[in-house]
Amino acid sequence: MILTDNTEKGKEYTLSAVARIESECFSVPWTKRAIESQIYTDGAVFALFIADDGEAAGFVCGQTAADECELYRIAVLPKYRGQGNAAKLMTRFIDECRSRGIKNVFLEVRQGNTAARRLYERFSFVPVGRRKNYYSNPTEDAVVYRLSIDCLDTQSSAPTGNPAF
Repeated sequence: MILTDNTEKGKEYTLSAVARIESECFSVPWTKRAIESQIYTDGAVFALFIADDGEAAGFVCGQTAADECELYRIAVLPKYRGQGNAAKLMTRFIDECRSRGIKNVFLEVRQGNTAARRLYERFSFVPVGRRKNYYSNPTEDAVVYRLSIDCLDTQSSAPTGNPAF
């Protein structure tokens, strides 16, 4: 199940769930205050993934401006990876961007995060740049990706091949 409305389970539930996922998935997790500012602001694109067992298992969020969007985070708890959940979140995210008239989506990803890079490339993101020493803990370059939504099949943003993350 994917919740697209960040108020469906209530604000405190959503903030706590995302904070827990952040702490398990990122070396520099967002604070609850940062999470709130990202998912409860005009132009935010957000979806929370609830697993069949009822646990908040992942989320995706980004921010739109005019006809562009920046994908800020996509995360799935380790025990729910390899089941296509990141692909479900990405599909929902891209479909929402398309419905809002977004033409391009940008993101940064750690150079060494091969699993995430494979996911993005399956969804037709292409590398367009690099940010030297962008990440800390550990220090690492970021690869900048862009997705041109106009180039996607208008029926679905789902990837081809194995969508497991």
